[in-house]
Amino acid sequence: MPKQFTIVYIPAEEGTELQEWHLDLPQDVDGQIACLTERLRAHFKGKTGAASTDEQKDAFRQQIIKQVTLWRTSPVVLNHATDIVNVYMYCSNHTIHPTQRNVTVVVQMESLVDSIPLILNTPAVKYVGVNLYVDDKGTAKNLPVNLRASAIAQACGKMLEVRGDAFIARLFDNDDAFVRLDFTLSEINADAEWIKIAQRQSSGNSQSASSAAASGRQCASPSCSSKGVHRCSRCQAEYYCSQVCQKSHWRVHKLTCVKK
Repeated sequence: MPKQFTIVYIPAEEGTELQEWHLDLPQDVDGQIACLTERLRAHFKGKTGAASTDEQKDAFRQQIIKQVTLWRTSPVVLNHATDIVNVYMYCSNHTIHPTQRNVTVVVQMESLVDSIPLILNTPAVKYVGVNLYVDDKGTAKNLPVNLRASAIAQACGKMLEVRGDAFIARLFDNDDAFVRLDFTLSEINADAEWIKIAQRQSSGNSQSASSAAASGRQCASPSCSSKGVHRCSRCQAEYYCSQVCQKSHWRVHKLTCVKK
C-alpha cells in the first residue's frame, strides 16, 4: 500500500461536515509536489455555482483583465494556449494586452487551484507551511461563500471571503527538500498552535509592511514603481509590492538571491 498524507476538506455547504482526505503520496518529488493540486483541480472542475455559463465567463473575463493589467501594460498578442498554466507562465514573462480575444482563450480553460499561505514556510517556523487551497474561479462561478473556511483564514490574519469548497494542507519546503505532511481534522480549533503561529506571523508581516511603506522602499521589479511591502523570505534583501511582481522578477532575482 502506498504511503499517504492527510488533508482537511472544508465543504462550502454548511450542512456537510468537515472531512479528512487521505491521498496517496508518489515516491518521486515532482509527483509529490503535483499530486495535491491535480487531485484538487479535478474536484474543483466539477463544481458550478448559481451563475449561468455566460455570466461565469463574463465574471472571469473581468478577473483576467484586472490581473493581466497588473502584470503588464504594453500590448502583445496571445495567439495560442492549450493550458491555463501556460498562459500564466507566458504572462509572467511577456507583456500581455487584455484584448477580448486573449481573454476568451483564458476564460475557456479549466480552473486552477489557488494556494493561499496561512503559515509561510520561513526559517522561523522551520520551513513548515500551512496552505489553504481554493478554486481560483470561485467568484466567476458564483460559488457560495464558504463561511467556515473564511473564518479559519480570518483567524489566521487573512481577510478573505472564500467561495466554494476549500482544503487545508501542510508541507515542508526549504528549497532543497519538499515533503507533504499530515494536517488533521483535530487541528481545526481556535486554540490550535498552528493558528497562533499564523496569527503571530501575520502580525509580524503587517508591521514589516507598514515599516517598509514608511521607509519608501520601491518594488524590486524593474517594471513597477509601487512601494515594496513584502520582503523576499529567502534573501531578505529585496522588497516587492505583490506576489505577482515577485514571481515575474524571480527569473532575474534568483541569480543573486542567497538564502539567509
